[in-house]
Amino acid sequence: MDGIAWYAIRTFHNKGSVVRATALREQVECYTPLREVEEVVDGEVRVRHIEVMPSLLFLRTTPTFIEHLRRVTEDNIMPYSEPGTSKLYAISESEMERFRFVARTAARTIECVDTTTLCADERVRITGGIFRGMEGHIKRVHGTKRFVVSIEGIAAVATTYIPREYIERITT
Repeated sequence: MDGIAWYAIRTFHNKGSVVRATALREQVECYTPLREVEEVVDGEVRVRHIEVMPSLLFLRTTPTFIEHLRRVTEDNIMPYSEPGTSKLYAISESEMERFRFVARTAARTIECVDTTTLCADERVRITGGIFRGMEGHIKRVHGTKRFVVSIEGIAAVATTYIPREYIERITT
């Protein structure tokens, strides 16, 4: 029996909503980071949620369901594999929880960051504020140092500025 875990898939040809609807019909938990955007419409302030990474979808399911999804969507998805293999990359619950917490907490200022430019030796822990206890990286984004949390090789999100006194370097 396949175990349930988080898996990341890339959707093609604007099929993200179709893939999400298929997964939800099968009662599979779906997640994608959203950014809150305030708009003034007819004098009223409205908050809209926009996908930060529109072609990326996280599913909490089994490898068997991912294969089923690939068939029913006519190969319009690409599941992420472990580097150098064809084995599906299972994301740990703790890694997914950290990623989701930071994305949700920074919903107004969240940005997608290129994971290929992150350095593994620059890990930090946040010691104060709303991100207290979170681990990630400090990276310059648009000229400002930001706290970045990533799911290695798949996605990374950057928050707002974190004060220097809240940053503790993690040495391994």
